[in-house]
Amino acid sequence: MEASPAKSTPAEEVFFHDGLGDRLLIRDPYGKPAHESLLLRPELSAVPSFEFSLNKRLTQLEQFDHPAFVRVRRLIRVPGPLPRLGVISDYTPGTRLSEVLAGMDHTSTSAPGGGVLFVAHELLDAMSALHRQSPDISHGALAPERVVINDRIRITDYVLGSAIEQLRFSPERYWKELRVAVPASAGASRLDRRADVAQIGMIVLALFAGRPLREGEDMGHVAGVVAALVLPESIKTWLMRMLHLDPRRAYVSVVEANEGLDEAIRDSGVQPVPLVLNSLGIKTQRASTPVVVRPPQPKPTAPPIAVKKPAVRAKQDAWNAHDVDDRQFGIHAQGTTIEAQRSSWFGKRAKTVMKVGLLGVALAGAFTAAQFVPAPAMLFSNTGTLVVESNPAGAVLLVDGQDQGRTPLTLTLKTGRHEVELRGGGKPRVFNVFISSGARVSQYVELPRRR
Repeated sequence: MEASPAKSTPAEEVFFHDGLGDRLLIRDPYGKPAHESLLLRPELSAVPSFEFSLNKRLTQLEQFDHPAFVRVRRLIRVPGPLPRLGVISDYTPGTRLSEVLAGMDHTSTSAPGGGVLFVAHELLDAMSALHRQSPDISHGALAPERVVINDRIRITDYVLGSAIEQLRFSPERYWKELRVAVPASAGASRLDRRADVAQIGMIVLALFAGRPLREGEDMGHVAGVVAALVLPESIKTWLMRMLHLDPRRAYVSVVEANEGLDEAIRDSGVQPVPLVLNSLGIKTQRASTPVVVRPPQPKPTAPPIAVKKPAVRAKQDAWNAHDVDDRQFGIHAQGTTIEAQRSSWFGKRAKTVMKVGLLGVALAGAFTAAQFVPAPAMLFSNTGTLVVESNPAGAVLLVDGQDQGRTPLTLTLKTGRHEVELRGGGKPRVFNVFISSGARVSQYVELPRRR
């Protein structure tokens, strides 16, 4: 786990909010967008196995780099009154599909059928590439909020599904609180490949309907929305199979769904064409450079006082959530103070003398205190702490191949990346952790029980 980059970045802007948390735009020292940070809601990472599952999926997809996906770089902890996990991704310009749907709903504009089928094809092709990485890999949280349209379709947040699954919500609660669509299943909800197919179906349904799906329109209650659509019969049948409205004929893989879409296109005669946002009256709201607003200058009788307002933040709310106060997670906006100019030479000199005097007093006090107050040991430490718990307890713990004993354990390790292995009743669990100087990293792992 790495330290937060919040202190080292010159500006961070909350530009988007959805059910998973707040998205910040991180700029480089020159003011250009560099990365995006998804600050997850604190209640999500409060589940003990959430962070472990997220870290494991990130390790599995560490080398995954595909043009249809916005690459995830690392996981961080953001300090503050409510400590939060942050997922750092590359910055990509464009418009969230949720914003497109909100604009269509506002203007009562319909997307052309060919454009909707183009988006469906792009999403299915992208998911095929993701699923080929490993037998247990899926997105799990695909939704309009996590699809960006620019010159092509880009998918974000592809490492979150397995972690969100640890919440053990009902399908209705996943939809109501996170806007994550989950098909009904026996037992606990699964955010697997079957869910990926159904979630693409929900995106396509929203595009055909020309609006965001409402709170009460989860996967178990969309039959009426489908029935109200005026579509070729083959397209409507394909959509119903995507949404698992007929469980006996539901698509369970993206390959099967893609083949079904090709067949429906041939039967309907509607050809996929790229979705052009300008034709829908949709314009992107995401700023790529800081915007500086200067008030008009009146005609003064004395030399004017230059007033400069801080950069305007571009902020989008996907489904009318409340505004986010940056102070709740310890990240403060940049600002400029306006100091009245002194008209007299004596006033300027007095101010300078006071500053120099105060600086001298502060330096003298700091020097004196340094003689008696020892520096924190963590400043010179090259170690950190790793705490590992398992359920059931008593699993054999190996760090970098060395046996450390049985869980629960608290270990002091050198800074850097370490490979951790837990041997319990079934297949060993292996994952990587990053130990920072003086940091304390905790991991909780669910293991299969011996029969």
